[in-house]
Amino acid sequence: MSSTEEGGGAVGAVSTDQTIIDNNTNNDYVGIDMDVRLSSLEEANLRSLDKALDGGLRKLAAKPSIRKVPPALRRNEDFKKYFTPKVISIGPFHYGDPSLYQSEEIKLKLAAHFVKNIGVDKDSLYRNMKKEIDGLRKCYDPQELEKTGYDNRELAWMFFVDGCAILQAVYMRYDDDDDDDDGKLFIKNDLLTFVYSDLFLLENQLPFRVLELLTSPRKNGEKFMSAIQRFIDETVINPGLGR
Repeated sequence: MSSTEEGGGAVGAVSTDQTIIDNNTNNDYVGIDMDVRLSSLEEANLRSLDKALDGGLRKLAAKPSIRKVPPALRRNEDFKKYFTPKVISIGPFHYGDPSLYQSEEIKLKLAAHFVKNIGVDKDSLYRNMKKEIDGLRKCYDPQELEKTGYDNRELAWMFFVDGCAILQAVYMRYDDDDDDDDGKLFIKNDLLTFVYSDLFLLENQLPFRVLELLTSPRKNGEKFMSAIQRFIDETVINPGLGR
């Protein structure tokens, strides 16, 4: 008498109207009953798997892009210090923030001193920025950038002013000569400290290409980029080195 006849319910024993599972091979299979009806919602759920493969759903960027912090992290008050600027807005995500309205004046003054020091016509600097604006846009998460509503003209001006301001502010950190003493009078050192810290925030970033467009090839561009490289080395690669 088999174990099933004894009511033992041996593992793998099934009735004749069930799908047969072949346990004697390593390639077990389960038959699919096509008579089972699916609702339209269930069919839509299944089609979402096809979209995931075909690119219908949002993909991770092929290369790192400047993006906004996910909503789950934005709700955490402790994390705001890592993406919300205190003094100065850089790039499109916090541009126009009413709490940072004074930063626009600060940036314009810093940019004006940079143009003076670099010794290049401001029209030429801006035109170079506008010429590459399509490529600069691609450095940002496209969905987040679209939400800002800024067109190419607005972004080109934003990148121009913000890039000039960054270069001048960082240069002032290491400038030992007296060629531009008036440029050190309009902004206090303690305010500059906050400016420097704002440059590292996740949502307060510019493409590095912006800085390259403003400094290369320029006769005075090397001293500004040297200051940038020193700043990165002392604050990111070897923090505390410049203290």
